[in-house]
Amino acid sequence: MGKGIEVCLAGLQGAGTLEDALEAEFVDCLVRQAGLVLVGEKPAALFGFRPRSHGAAPDARAACLLSGRLLVAYAKRTKAYGVRIVWLAEREGGPMLLAWRPAQVAGLLDDEAARALMASCGLPTAHAARLVSDLVRRLRAYYAGRGPFPHEVGLILGYPVADVAGFMADGGRGAVACGRWKVYGDPVRARRRFDELGRHERLCKRLYAEGVPMGELLRMGMA
Repeated sequence: MGKGIEVCLAGLQGAGTLEDALEAEFVDCLVRQAGLVLVGEKPAALFGFRPRSHGAAPDARAACLLSGRLLVAYAKRTKAYGVRIVWLAEREGGPMLLAWRPAQVAGLLDDEAARALMASCGLPTAHAARLVSDLVRRLRAYYAGRGPFPHEVGLILGYPVADVAGFMADGGRGAVACGRWKVYGDPVRARRRFDELGRHERLCKRLYAEGVPMGELLRMGMA
């Protein structure tokens, strides 16, 4: 388990054993949902893994256990490439996950406006790991029904500070543009960023579909 780092598993979701199928689905999910983190274009991604194998009643428990093993295996393997993967909760047939690059999150702490907003939300601002740990705690509380969604997580998802602050203030009603997030600052600059992220995302998916393994995408993020 973990072979999907150096071997492209694209197109293998329905082949072989349940373990092989789930691993192919898991790597495909990482590339599609967190590809921008893998290639170093954004600091973090929040996403869910919903394997189709969970739908087969006789194998449902096995699939659940296997997906947990996959998470452990890939969390360990991707760490060597500067990416962390963290389990948040079980939700609608699969786990919710957070993938993040500590080096990029640490860069956010050099931004005075970002630090000020974090501090106003009661987040630690001295160390990237402590910041993400606190956000993970808040996300787990939300998924467990013990608190509101922590929109401050947008800071590590790569959203501009002004846009995170604006959304937290009025829930999106005063946004001047909408794309990958609600925009409160410069809409022209935001649309350029949306287009840029879209290009990188399409490239990431195309490379993987053409046989480039996830490990190569991870190495691109370290360059």
